[in-house]
Amino acid sequence: MNALSIKSLYKLNNGLDIPYLGLGVYASTTCAKACLTSFDEGYRQIDCAQLYGNEAEVGEAVRTSSLPRSSIFVTSKVWDPKHTRSASYNAVLESLKLMKLDYIDLYLVHNPRSGPSGRHAAWLGLQDAVQAGKVKSIGVSNFTPGHIDALMKHEDVSIKPAVNQIEFHPWNQQKTIVEYCRKEGIAVQAYSPLTQGHKLGDPVIGEVAKKHKKTPAQVVLRWVLQQGVIAIPKSENPGRIRENAGIYDFELDEEDLRRIEGLDQGQKGNIGVWNPFAHE
Repeated sequence: MNALSIKSLYKLNNGLDIPYLGLGVYASTTCAKACLTSFDEGYRQIDCAQLYGNEAEVGEAVRTSSLPRSSIFVTSKVWDPKHTRSASYNAVLESLKLMKLDYIDLYLVHNPRSGPSGRHAAWLGLQDAVQAGKVKSIGVSNFTPGHIDALMKHEDVSIKPAVNQIEFHPWNQQKTIVEYCRKEGIAVQAYSPLTQGHKLGDPVIGEVAKKHKKTPAQVVLRWVLQQGVIAIPKSENPGRIRENAGIYDFELDEEDLRRIEGLDQGQKGNIGVWNPFAHE
């Protein structure tokens, strides 16, 4: 991997670029303000979803920012009750209407819970949105290799997921999913990379942080990026947003990486409710 910076981009399998670092806005009560703060700190990616109920605020931030629209990467997602072809396509239109944007950079099937037929139908709707110019890239969230393989076997599926967004951090390194996505050219994007703060007191992370004169959060985010994984930490606190961007003036060495790899607990290390392998 080349030297990382706040401007570093990951090239997706369709040739488009996504920033390595973004801002998550789940349950954000000051969403527009947080987005604008992140832009001031150099972030150029915002991750939202219909479920979060703040797409309008994300759109407001994008529109009122002094940045050109083309420089900001916006992601949203469709939740499983809308996993039919028409409902999935209409979800994109709803998101665009709320955001008051002409297009969305990345749209995800938010979870695999609707089963094989629901996932297939939702994906066809997102393909329609790409073909209509409403969305530039499409992907999935919380999908296993089996979910993606089954999806790609359909003759009417012509677009491979560009991204698989999963819970990913040192305590759940999702090795099966990450290995598969690397092999298939699918970008891995980490939600809850900081475990919502629950694991940042880990003594190993603390020792590595002390060694580099960084905070535990900065060590964990740096580790995520050095795995070649895109990170979207959530924060509304201006200081934390700034802190999370301060990860480009140091590098974890082989000893650091070995120690952090040893923290993996698999799905037992999950903070959120989603175990991708729990769904058919």
